[in-house]
Amino acid sequence: MTNHRTNRYLSAPPGAVFPAIHLIFDLAALIVAWMITFELRLGLNQYMSRTITRAAMHTAAPPLAGLLVLWLLAALSLKVYREEVDTSTVSALLSTMKSTILVSTLVIVVTFFSWQLGGERSRAFVLMFAPISFVLLVGSLYSALLATAFITRMWGSGPKRLAVLGIGAGARGIVETILESAGEQVSLCGLILPESAAAAATAAAGSSQSAGVALETLPVLGTSDHLAEVINRESIDRIIIAGGVTEPEIEHCGWVTRRMGVTVSRPIQFARTDVLVRHQREFGLDFIDVSAAPFTQRQEILKRAIDLGGSLLLLTLLMPLFAFIAFAIRATSAGPVFYKARRVGKGGRYFTFWKFRSMYISGPSRKELKRRNETSGHLFKIRKDPRITPVGRVLRRFSLDELPQLLNVLAGDMSLVGPRPLPVEDLDPDGMSNEFAQWAEQRSHVRPGITGLWQVSGRSELPFSRMIELDLEYIQQWSLALDLKLLFLYTPRAVLSARGAY
Repeated sequence: MTNHRTNRYLSAPPGAVFPAIHLIFDLAALIVAWMITFELRLGLNQYMSRTITRAAMHTAAPPLAGLLVLWLLAALSLKVYREEVDTSTVSALLSTMKSTILVSTLVIVVTFFSWQLGGERSRAFVLMFAPISFVLLVGSLYSALLATAFITRMWGSGPKRLAVLGIGAGARGIVETILESAGEQVSLCGLILPESAAAAATAAAGSSQSAGVALETLPVLGTSDHLAEVINRESIDRIIIAGGVTEPEIEHCGWVTRRMGVTVSRPIQFARTDVLVRHQREFGLDFIDVSAAPFTQRQEILKRAIDLGGSLLLLTLLMPLFAFIAFAIRATSAGPVFYKARRVGKGGRYFTFWKFRSMYISGPSRKELKRRNETSGHLFKIRKDPRITPVGRVLRRFSLDELPQLLNVLAGDMSLVGPRPLPVEDLDPDGMSNEFAQWAEQRSHVRPGITGLWQVSGRSELPFSRMIELDLEYIQQWSLALDLKLLFLYTPRAVLSARGAY
C-alpha cells in the first residue's frame, strides 16, 4: 500500500507510544506555562493598574487543575492524542493550535463571567497564558517526537522502507539476507530493475526468473530510469544497489538520491561520488552509506533557525486571526476549514501543503477549466476563478489563505523565504521538469518558501519564464540580508498592494 508521508525526517511514529508520551509532555508543558505566567504577572505589577500580592495571585489566577481539565477535554474533543493515519508533524502542530485556541477561549469566557459576578480573576494572566502555553506546547511536541524516536531506537527501530536495485544472484543474496535478519525493522518494498536488463526481464513474461530473484512475493517497482518516480510513489528511505547495475546507472542513481535526500548503499563495494560516506553494519550486511551532502551547512543552519523562530512567533501572535478565519470559512460555505494537497519540495520530494480553504468543494474541476488557464509553463491561474468563495477572494487578496503554511515551515517542509512550491500535477512524476531541467534542478537544492522573489514581484501577473529567472536569481544570490529584506520590506508591501493575488 502506498504511504505518502509529509515529513520523512520528523513525524509521529505509529502505535500508542507517541500519543502517551505526547500527553505526558503536554501536561508538563502546561504546568510550566502556568508557573511562568504566574511569576510574570507578579513581576509586571508595577506596570499594571491593579497590584496583586503573591497570596492573592493564587485566587486571581485560573486554577491549574481547572486548566488541565479543560485541556484534556479540548484534546479529547479534537482527538489530539489519537492513533491516526496522518502522523505528520504539521497535523500534530495543527491539533496543538486548535486545542490552545479552544482552551484560551473557554478561559477568557470564564474570566469574563467571573468579573461580571464579582470575581477577582486576572485578565492579564489569561492573555499571557495563551501565547506562553502555545510556545511550550510546540516544544513539547518536538520533545515528544525526539523522546519517542530515542525509545524506538532502544526497543527496536521503526520499519525503514527499502528497495533493492539490481538483478541476478547478487540481488537474490541481498534480498534473502535482509529478509532473514531484519525482521520487523525493515519494510522491503520490492525490486528496481536496471534499465539495461528491463527488456530482457519483460520478455521473460513475468516468471520468477524475470528479475533473477526467486521471490515471487517481492514486486518489481519499476526501472532505474524512473527511480525518482518510484521513490516518491513508495516513500523509499533507502536504496541498496545489488549486481547487474552498470556504472552509468549507478551514477544516475547517485544523482537522483542526492537530490531527493535518500540514502543509497552498496554492500562492501565503494560507490564513487562526491557526497558524505560512512560505514555501518545493518540488516546483517556491511554497507558503505552514501548520503546527500548539505547544500551549505552553515547557511542551512542559519536559515533553519530563522524559520523556526519566525514561524513559531507568527503562529503564536496570529492565533486569534486563525480562529476568526476558520469561523468565517465554516460559516459561509460547506467543507473543511483547511485545504491540503501534495506539493513538490526540496529534492523533488512530495509533502502535504496546507492552506485555508478558499474554494467551493463542489466547484468545477481543474481539468474542466484547463482551457481558461491564463499562464504558461508549470503554472495554472485564472483571474476570475469560479471555484473561489467570497471569503476566499478576500483571503487570497491579502494572502491570508497562506498562513497555515507556517505549520509547514515549523515542520521543516518549507522555509519562510524560497521558491513557490508547485503542485505535484504541474511537474513530472519525479518532482522535476524535463522541459525546464536546469530550473528544476536548481530549485531542488532549497526548501520552497511562503514568500520569495516571485511572490513579491507580481505573482500570477508574471509569465512563467519570469518565475524561472526569479527562482534562479534567488538561489544563486541567496544571503541573510536578502531573506530579511523579503520578509520585512517587500512582502508587507506586496500583501497590501495585492498585486497578482487571485
